[in-house]
Amino acid sequence: MSDQGITRREFIGRSVAGAATAGLAFGAPAIGRVASPNERVTVGMVGVGIRGLEQMEAVLNVKADVAIVCDLYDGHLRRAKEIQANTATTRDYREVLDRKDIDAVCIATSDHWHAPVAIAAMQAGKDIYIEKPMTHTIKEALEMVKVSKETGRLVQVGSQSLSMESTHKGKAWVDAGEIGNIYMVQCEIYRPDPVGAWKYPVPPDASPQTIDWDRYLGNAPKRPFDAARFFQFRNWWDYGTGIAGDEYVHLLSRVHYLMNTQFPLSAVANGGIYKWKGDREVPDIHNTMYDYGKFQVVVMANLVSNFDGGEIVRFMGDKGTVVLTEESASLLPYDEEWSFEYPLESWPKDTKGPFMAAHKNDPTADIGTYRKQQHRKPQNFMQHAEGTEDHFRNFFACVKSRQQPIENVDFGCGTAVACHMANLSYLKKQRLFWDAEKLELRSES
Repeated sequence: MSDQGITRREFIGRSVAGAATAGLAFGAPAIGRVASPNERVTVGMVGVGIRGLEQMEAVLNVKADVAIVCDLYDGHLRRAKEIQANTATTRDYREVLDRKDIDAVCIATSDHWHAPVAIAAMQAGKDIYIEKPMTHTIKEALEMVKVSKETGRLVQVGSQSLSMESTHKGKAWVDAGEIGNIYMVQCEIYRPDPVGAWKYPVPPDASPQTIDWDRYLGNAPKRPFDAARFFQFRNWWDYGTGIAGDEYVHLLSRVHYLMNTQFPLSAVANGGIYKWKGDREVPDIHNTMYDYGKFQVVVMANLVSNFDGGEIVRFMGDKGTVVLTEESASLLPYDEEWSFEYPLESWPKDTKGPFMAAHKNDPTADIGTYRKQQHRKPQNFMQHAEGTEDHFRNFFACVKSRQQPIENVDFGCGTAVACHMANLSYLKKQRLFWDAEKLELRSES
């Protein structure tokens, strides 16, 4: 890492420090505007780059209003005006929060700006839709939970996979006991191309005149203008969280949702930079093993190797497997037809015969089949939508009803902690443990 960037020690310290006592001193709950059930929700967008512009189009498609957009690059603001010409624009997110007509703020900034904008928005009485990971550090995740509770503002984290039809189909199968007890979950993500590795092209007009560089740095170390660090922020710890923050959260959101859990007990990770060299700091291969107590999770993620499948989550039970992809859900039952015929063949006849006679009604001694049952056919479900618009529909319905959205602040905290544990384990090169009662990260159990 460069001497002007965050060091390994600084990143670890920043991520862990104060985790058990995190939280700022806030006053009384903010009194925000609440949209009536028949009213269109009015939104302010903070961050309208690649994902933020996708969010903007999704918001408009589900019949909400975008009143103002904020970004630090003039080109993004011009592109937002191409989508909706009458949208107000600003470089200062505080102008978004100051508007009384804003019901909710959508945040799609670099990771290191997630929590500062979100906390300020909640204090200003706004509900928030925030891109994953919810925060840049564990401390910030705990702070956001605290502020949400104190202000009464709603949080929806943007892992749209939770609103995919395939996810809900998979959960229905799991909850119905179709695959029995689940002891193992395998997660995989493969993105071997330059876009998958966040090696995005830099606009030719990128300069200190078109980008508010000092404001972008925020709480990150000061350094000279570098357009790559603005447009490719996920490659550096100062501004992003690598594969774990970008992709683990999608995978683990599905795991936590189907398994009804919040935090892992421990994590151990490894990886490295194998293909995408240069001055990037985050790994292009990052694998993590999680212990959740009653089941194990393995995440295999890389930006190097090609595999026809993209994003895959396999819930492996003792009666079958549920496989979720970005497009589908599959139920693969086990027929559970097996016998002791193989080991009994090693017994002499004078031992095998009496044993079989004594256990002729015991299925465990049946040399035919054990637990012979009616064959269950595999089931496949193809979804019809990518999930983002349905995720916004869920959020906007909750803005009106004041019910908690599907990926609320507590849920987002759990997946954020899990992804930060993967990063910290990779950096510290050791297994890490999470104390869910004390909200504390430890290097020993």
